[in-house]
Amino acid sequence: MGFYQGRALRAEPLRPRSTRGRRVARVFKVLGLLALLTGLAHLPWESWRKRFAVIADVRVAGAEYLDAERIMQLAGIERGGDLLVDLGRARQELLLHARIAEADVKRRGLRGVSIRITERRPVLLVHHGVPWELDSAGVLLAPLTAGAVADVPLLTGPDFESYPEGALLRTSEVRRGLEWVHALSLREIQLGGRVSEIDVSNERATTLLLMNGTRVISPAWPPDVRRLSALRVALVDLDQRGIAAQEVDLRFEDQVIVRPVESSLTDVATAARTS
Repeated sequence: MGFYQGRALRAEPLRPRSTRGRRVARVFKVLGLLALLTGLAHLPWESWRKRFAVIADVRVAGAEYLDAERIMQLAGIERGGDLLVDLGRARQELLLHARIAEADVKRRGLRGVSIRITERRPVLLVHHGVPWELDSAGVLLAPLTAGAVADVPLLTGPDFESYPEGALLRTSEVRRGLEWVHALSLREIQLGGRVSEIDVSNERATTLLLMNGTRVISPAWPPDVRRLSALRVALVDLDQRGIAAQEVDLRFEDQVIVRPVESSLTDVATAARTS
C-alpha cells in the first residue's frame, strides 16, 4: 500500500483570477490616452506648420521669355508657401500656359522646390490683327508685351485672327511656312536670318522676301538642299559684286535666274569705266 502524499492527490478547488484589477488598469489606460490626445489637440500645430512646413527656396530653370516670378505664380508656388503643395497640380497649371511645352516640378531637399520648364520658341510671325507668334509645332502664341515680338520671318497670306492663343494650327499654309523655316535653317544653307517674309498666298509658288528687298520666287514647298545651296551661292556672289537683285527665280531645275535692279547694273558699269 502506497503512502504518496504529493499535491497531485490533493483535491483543492481552483481560485478564480480576479478581473477587477484588470478592469481598473484598462480604465486608467483609456483615461491616459484621452488625456494625451487632449493635450496634443491643444498644441499650436497650425502655428508650427506655418513656421516650419513652408517652402524655403524655389529654383526655376529653362525660362527664356517668361521670368521666374511669373512661372512661380503660374505654378502656385512661392517662397514661404505651404510645403505640402500638390506638385502634380502645379505642373498641370504650368502646362496650361500656351508658351510652356514641358514642365517638371520636384522637391529639392527638405524644404525646397525645383521647377524646370521648356518654352515654345517662336519661328514665325502670323497675322492676328497684329503680328502673333508661331512655334515649330504650329502653336499660336500671343505677344508677351504689346508690340514686342520675336525677330523671325512673317508668314503672309493667311489670317489667323479667329484662332485663340494656344491653338494648334496645321493648315497647308502653316505647314509650308514651317517647312521653309526648317529648310532655310539647315546647316548647309543658313539663310533663315536673311528672310523677312514668307508669302504662301499662291498655292503653286512661295515667295521669300529678303532683308535687302530681294524677292526669291520658289516652288510652293522647299526644294532639295542642292537647289537651296545654289541660291545661297548666288546671293553671296551678288553681295561680293555689289549687285542688288530685284528678283531671284528658283523655280527651274539646275537654274538660278537673277534679275538685277537696273540702277545696280548702271553703278557697276560706271565703276568699271572709272577704274
